[in-house]
Amino acid sequence: MKIQVDAAKTEGPFVHFWRSTGYTPARWVRRVDMRQQIDYFGMIPFDGVTYVRIHYMLNLVRGSGFHGESPDIDWTHLDELLDALRENGLKPFFELMGGPVGYFDNFEIDEQAHAWRRFCRLLAERYIERYGREEVISWYFETWNEPDLSWWKQSDLAFHRYWDACANGVKDADPKIRFGGPGTARYMSERLTSILKHLDTGKDIFTGGKPKVDFISVHEKGSQGRPEDLYPDMKGVVEREADLVNYIRKHHPSLADVPIMNNECDPQVGWKEVHSWRGKPYYAGLIVRTVNDHLRRLVNDMGAKYELLGNDNGFAGVWGQRTHLARFGSDTLLEDGYVEQIKKPAHHAMTLLAMLGDERLAASTTPETSLYGDLGVMATRRGEGQVAVMVYHSRDAFDESGTATIDLAIKGLGFNRGSVAHYRIDQHHTNPMAVWLNQREHELPGPPRPEHIGPKHAPLFKEMRLRQELELIDGPRTFESTADELSLNFDLPMPGVSLVLVSQDPGQAPPAPPRIWARRYFGLTGEAQALIRWIDSDSRVIKTYEVFFTPAAGGEARRINEPDLVCRGFLHVADDVRGTYKVRAVDHWGRSSDFSQSVEI
Repeated sequence: MKIQVDAAKTEGPFVHFWRSTGYTPARWVRRVDMRQQIDYFGMIPFDGVTYVRIHYMLNLVRGSGFHGESPDIDWTHLDELLDALRENGLKPFFELMGGPVGYFDNFEIDEQAHAWRRFCRLLAERYIERYGREEVISWYFETWNEPDLSWWKQSDLAFHRYWDACANGVKDADPKIRFGGPGTARYMSERLTSILKHLDTGKDIFTGGKPKVDFISVHEKGSQGRPEDLYPDMKGVVEREADLVNYIRKHHPSLADVPIMNNECDPQVGWKEVHSWRGKPYYAGLIVRTVNDHLRRLVNDMGAKYELLGNDNGFAGVWGQRTHLARFGSDTLLEDGYVEQIKKPAHHAMTLLAMLGDERLAASTTPETSLYGDLGVMATRRGEGQVAVMVYHSRDAFDESGTATIDLAIKGLGFNRGSVAHYRIDQHHTNPMAVWLNQREHELPGPPRPEHIGPKHAPLFKEMRLRQELELIDGPRTFESTADELSLNFDLPMPGVSLVLVSQDPGQAPPAPPRIWARRYFGLTGEAQALIRWIDSDSRVIKTYEVFFTPAAGGEARRINEPDLVCRGFLHVADDVRGTYKVRAVDHWGRSSDFSQSVEI
C-alpha cells in the first residue's frame, strides 16, 4: 500500500476521544494489584488514559439520616479512591451507581427521589471543595451502569425519576457539571428508547421543564453472543452505534445535537472469560482499528457528535482476560500485598494513540483503504513541529496472518531537518507474552502457574520487563531534506501497529520532569520493588526517560532502566531498593534535561 500524507493540509481538529478505561467493583481500589494498576494507567504519556469508569463507587459511602436536610455521611473510602486517581492525573467517569445501603430502594417514592437529589448535590459540592470547580466540571457523571440488565432492580418510571434526581442534584452544585446516560447494554433496548422519549417529550419531575442531558451513552461490544465466540464483530459495533444516531435523528430530533458515546466498547463480552489473544498484539490492533472506524463512519460520514469511546479493560487479571496488565499471584498472596504485573500490548496501544497530534491531515492510499478494512492509516500534526502517522494491519480473526509492504511519503512538513522514530507493536516487538510462552531459555517445561511464581522465575520476569516497553524498529535518527519531504518503506505484519513520528529539532534540551514520587511493592520472586512515577517533561520528542538510583548503603548514582521508556513510570526490581531516585529526559538528539527533584525510599 502506498500512503501519501500532505502535512501542509489539515482537515480539522483530531480529538483524542478514546482516553478511557474502566473496571468493577470500586472496593478493589483497596487491593494492591488494583492500586498498582491505577499507577500504570497514569504512566501512559500525554494523558493517554484520562477517564476511569468504575462501577459501584457509591457503595464506598456510608451514612445515615438521608431523609433529612443534613445527613451524616462518611466519604472516607470514596475519598481514598478519588485521591488515588487524582494522584495519577486521572479523572473519574463517575457512575452514580450503588449508594448507602438500606435507604434508596424505590425512586417512585417522592421522599427517596428528593433525598437522592440532595445526596448528589452534596457529593458534587464535596469534591468541588476538595479538588476545585474546574476539576469537577471536567468529569463526567453518568447513570447506573447497564440499567437494562439486572444491575437495576426498579421500574422504568423509577429510572426516569432517578435520572432527574441525578441531573438536578449534580447541577445544583454547578450547572456546568456534565451528566448523561443511560449506558445500556442491549441493542436499542426498551430502557434506552424509554429514556430517550422522556428526555425528548417528558417533564422533569422537579422542575416541570425539559429533562437535563449532556450526553447519551450506550454499550456496544464486538461479541454479543456466548463467551466462546472468538471472532469479535467490530464492524457491528460501529454500525449499531450508527443505528442509534439515525434513530435519534428520526424519532427524537430535539436530541440530535446531544453528544453520543460508547463507554464499554470491548471486542468481547465477559472480562473474566480467558482468550489468549487478549494478551497478544491482536488486541492492540483491534483497539487502534476501532478508533479509526469510528472516525470514518460516525464522525466523517455521519457528522455525529462523538464524545467518548471507552474500553472496559481496566480490570486486574491474567494474560487472557480483558486487562491492561497480566497479573500473577494467588488471592492469598494478594491479601498480603504480593503481586507481579506485566504490561500487555493493549496497554501500549493507548500509548501509541496518545502520541498522535491534535490536527488531522490529508492522507490518501493506493489502493484506497476501505471502511472496516484490514489496513488503515491515521495522519496527524501537532503544531508546526511534529507529524505522526499511524498504520495498522488488523482483522477480526485472531488466527489469520500476512504481511503488507508500506510505502509512506510525507510532504509539506514545513521543516527540512528533524528526526524520525518508528514504534511498533507486533509479534516480535512490544510483546512480553511471547517471552512467557517461550520458556526454553529458563529450562522450564511450560509456563508456571501464576500462584507458583517464586525466586527461580526472577530471570523470566526480568526478560518480560525488558520486552514490555514500547519498542522502536527505527530511530530516533536525524534526517535532512531540501524539499521538506520524507519517504519510508517498511513491512507491517498482521496483527501489527506502526507509529511513525517525524519531529522538528526544537534546538534545546527538554525541561526536567516537574514532579517525581515512589511507592513500595512486594513481588513474588524474592526481590524488592519500588514503583517510580513522574510527570511528563514538557516535550514531544523524548527518546527515553532515565531513572537514576543511589543506594542508601552508599555508592554512585546509576541508570537503572535497561529499556528506553516513553511512559512516565518504572518498576525497579532489585535485592534492595532503598535509596534515592531521580529522573531526567533524553530527547531524539541525545540532549538530556536537568534531573528532577529526588525522592527517597
